[in-house]
Amino acid sequence: MTSAAPLDRVADFPAIPDGWAYLDTAATAQKPQGVIDAITRAYDTSYATVHRGVYQRSADMTVAYEKAREATARFIGAGSANEIVFTRGATEGINLVAQCWAATNLKAGDRILLSMLEHHSNIVPWQMVAERLGVAIDVLPLTVDHRIDLDAMERMLTPAHKLVSLGHVSNVLGSVLDGRRAADLAHGLGAKILLDGCQAVPRIMVDVKALDCDFYVFSGHKLYGPTGIGVLWARPELLEAMPPYQGGGSMIDRVSFEKTTYAPPPGRFEAGTPHIVG
Repeated sequence: MTSAAPLDRVADFPAIPDGWAYLDTAATAQKPQGVIDAITRAYDTSYATVHRGVYQRSADMTVAYEKAREATARFIGAGSANEIVFTRGATEGINLVAQCWAATNLKAGDRILLSMLEHHSNIVPWQMVAERLGVAIDVLPLTVDHRIDLDAMERMLTPAHKLVSLGHVSNVLGSVLDGRRAADLAHGLGAKILLDGCQAVPRIMVDVKALDCDFYVFSGHKLYGPTGIGVLWARPELLEAMPPYQGGGSMIDRVSFEKTTYAPPPGRFEAGTPHIVG
């Protein structure tokens, strides 16, 4: 199996002119021509809604949309495409877990463990839940070489900790977390663990099974794709037990004014018309 040819800065990234050095990829990546062409093609010659049209183009677009879900599952080593929830980005993925898992599983007196180097998106959603439920948040320090201190994590974890949420790779320092050790420590005391993979997925091989985490999130725009699309992966038994937090089209099984039943995952978490082209 041969590897793909490396991308050329000028020829493949039209938004990076000759003479530029683009150093903001940790915030958002420029888009290669192949991505731009795919977006244009989807809007230009094949665009239609998904999951609800009965005409051929809609059926074709639905197949393509679900193939993207299958490709995403393979990309991160998920067991099934049904473990992949499409979101607007990693931020929405974390908020989804906060509202659909944490808000229904945590209670006053429980604790959440974060670290000093977390992105705001991996701090504020937990603060919102903690304030509402009476949950406490603890913060891991960093080592002298600017990594999340897992020795401190081993000392700080208690049975009261029900969730650990950590960045897989720091967006500021570039330090890489030993995700498997963090998962083992969390699981050793019965806690669930979420990994923020925004900076990891574009740069290192990610296998959620090998990491043994419970939730994993990342965004498309840091992965050379468009904005407005992201991924939440979760263990299937967790997704099955989580209620939806947004209501609308596509996420339902049956609707009546007396009672509505919800679609199985991942559909129940994807209310409304999705970012089809993304």
